Amino acid sequence: MIVVWGELASDLGGIVLFLVWLVIPLLYLVAFGRRYVRQSRESAQAATWARDEVSQIREEQREESYDSDVGG
Repeated sequence: MIVVWGELASDLGGIVLFLVWLVIPLLYLVAFGRRYVRQSRESAQAATWARDEVSQIREEQREESYDSDVGG
């Protein structure tokens, strides 16, 4: 029994490195995923704002065109 614990203790560094090797990529993916979601949300908001602005400008141009056709 003591021999098993002694061998396990000598391999503990390897076990820790293996666990770190497994955990670090997962943490990286979570951090990268959150950043990607935040950037995507900001880009979607900017695109929605731009679409609304373009729609408003086109609507104003249509109204001006209609008013000049009716008045002329």
